[in-house]
Amino acid sequence: MLITFTPSGQILRQRILEFLLPLTGQYGTQLMASVAAVWSNRKSKKRPKNKVLPVASEPRLTIVDLVKSLNTLNTDTILHLAKEVVKKPHQIKGDQVCYYFFHSFIKLNHFYIVLFFFSEVSLKSVQLNLTPPGHFLLLGILNEIVNRHNLDNKRDARDLQEVTQRILEAVGAIAGSSLEQTSWLSRSLGVKVQPQVCQESVTQASTMVSSSAPSVYSVQALVLLAEILAPLLDMVYRSDEKEKAVPLISRLLYYVFPYLKNHSAYNIPSFEASAQLLSSLSGYAYTKRAWKKEVFDLFMDPLFFTMEASCALSWKSIIDHLLTHEKTMFKDLMSMQSSSMKLFASADQKPMLLKRQAFAMFSGEIDQYHLYLPLIQGRITSCYS
Repeated sequence: MLITFTPSGQILRQRILEFLLPLTGQYGTQLMASVAAVWSNRKSKKRPKNKVLPVASEPRLTIVDLVKSLNTLNTDTILHLAKEVVKKPHQIKGDQVCYYFFHSFIKLNHFYIVLFFFSEVSLKSVQLNLTPPGHFLLLGILNEIVNRHNLDNKRDARDLQEVTQRILEAVGAIAGSSLEQTSWLSRSLGVKVQPQVCQESVTQASTMVSSSAPSVYSVQALVLLAEILAPLLDMVYRSDEKEKAVPLISRLLYYVFPYLKNHSAYNIPSFEASAQLLSSLSGYAYTKRAWKKEVFDLFMDPLFFTMEASCALSWKSIIDHLLTHEKTMFKDLMSMQSSSMKLFASADQKPMLLKRQAFAMFSGEIDQYHLYLPLIQGRITSCYS
């Protein structure tokens, strides 16, 4: 039932609050689990497209408003009750749905950060084998909190970095769940030959799954990381701490580059999401150490231009960032000799190199490389010699 702001709706709302208030003390955990159950039954008729994290419907926002109005439940208490629901998944149903509720609750509230909740929940999520949507919601909640609060306390900042790393690595592992080792002794990964599905939004799966994340969620994980990862790390790590994030970025990109190396039709959803992720991440200069070598290798790959048109803009941005962050990269690229293109047949070396040099110029701004015009003209002339 949607409680409106008509006189009768306000009376009903008041009666519900009067009924719930006495229960918040002794039965707070059960109340929170019940809220999660009601929340689960108030599904949106239409799901927004291309959204990994859920968007609350009007009935669900009404539930949030009701909980906010329970004056015996302050933010600390709600955090504690949510933690209790998560800690007892076998006794109390609704732990994952509790994340859904809390994600919407936090979007409508301005309150100070409580890191102990995330420290315990993110650790507990590993022990409980939380489903991939649960990890996505944890990341969404963390992102909401980080965007609303600036941490001046260094200890809190370190705790936040630890929690961020823990949650991101869990989501990164889900992103890599469609990968497999190429050989028994090799650390290199390849894409599993299987259909890839990008669901329109997180579905409410069962709370408990096996410890290996189902690969059906790998594309969703990549899409979510593309949206959140770069700005989140920029907020979590201060200007003098950016380098601390590079090892974490490298570990996450370990699950991303295999998708970008695979140009098969079945890999299109992952390729597109990975390109968007790398495009977002490469916009921050401090991250270049984690991706510049691999990006250049991908740029020189014979199959580089074998991609969907929708991916071209992402790669245009990536190559622009590569050439911008590395000051001599454009000159080095324009000075390359076709003989260095060993991956191509000898007859294809010159045109393939010229094609990449042209794409490099296309990726930049208008007249960005006008100072290199003599060098560019020389490269074009050499193709006809």
